Amino acid sequence: MNATTGSNVIASDATPASDVMERLRAATQSAHAAAEAHPFQAALASGALPRGQYIAYLGQLLHVHRALERSLRELVARRPELAVVISDEQFQEPNLRTDLAHFGVDADQVPPAPATAALRARIEHAARETPLALLGYHYVLEGSKNGGRFIARRIAPAYGLTAEGPGLRYFDPHGAAQRDKWRAFREAMSALPWQEQEQSLMTASATEMFAAVSAIGDDVLAGRSTGSGPAAGRGCPVHHDSHRTSACTP
Repeated sequence: MNATTGSNVIASDATPASDVMERLRAATQSAHAAAEAHPFQAALASGALPRGQYIAYLGQLLHVHRALERSLRELVARRPELAVVISDEQFQEPNLRTDLAHFGVDADQVPPAPATAALRARIEHAARETPLALLGYHYVLEGSKNGGRFIARRIAPAYGLTAEGPGLRYFDPHGAAQRDKWRAFREAMSALPWQEQEQSLMTASATEMFAAVSAIGDDVLAGRSTGSGPAAGRGCPVHHDSHRTSACTP
C-alpha cells in the first residue's frame, strides 16, 4: 500500500505544507461550531441533561471508542513511528466501562443507535482503506478532553458524582494533567512530516466526526439509543478544544 493507505513509514518526500494541527483546527472550524450549537451542548454544559440521557450517551460513546481504539492499535502496530501520537493512555474504553458500571449498566449489552452504527462502519472502512484518516477522528476525541473537564465540573453536582470519580472518568480522564497532555499531543502531531494527501484525509475525517456527534445526539434525544422514545430525556455533549469551553465529543 502507498503512504496514504498504510505504508510502513511516512514518505521521505513528505512536505508539511502547514502545521497539521493548525490546519485541522481551521478546516474543521465550521463543523466544530455547528456541533457546539447542537441543543445537547447547552443541556449538558449547564447540568440540565437528564441523567438517563447522559448514561445513554456514554453507552453510544463506548461503541465509537471501542471501534476507533482497536483500529488505532492496529495502525500503530504497523506504523510504529505513530506511537508518539497514539497510546493506550489516551484510550477511553476503560473509562467508559467504569462510568457505565457505576450507573449499573452492562456495557456489553448497550445497542448502538443508528448514527453510532454508521460512524462505527466508517471507522472500520477507514481502517481498511485509508488508515491515516483514523487520526482525524482521534484528533477530535483528544481535543474534546479539554472541554470535558469543564463539563465534568458542571455535571458532578447534577448527578451526585464525585469529582474525578466513577461516572465522570470519560469527561475528565487526566485531571490537572490534561493541559500538558494536549500540548504534548499537539507538538508530536506537528513534528511528524505529513504529506498533503495525508493531511487532507485527517481533516476530512475530523469534519465527519463533528457531524457524527450531532447525529448521535439526535438519536439520543429521540430515544433511538435505548428504544425508550423521546420521553427518555434531552441532551448531548459537544466537542471542545483548548480554545473553547462549550462541549461535546463522541
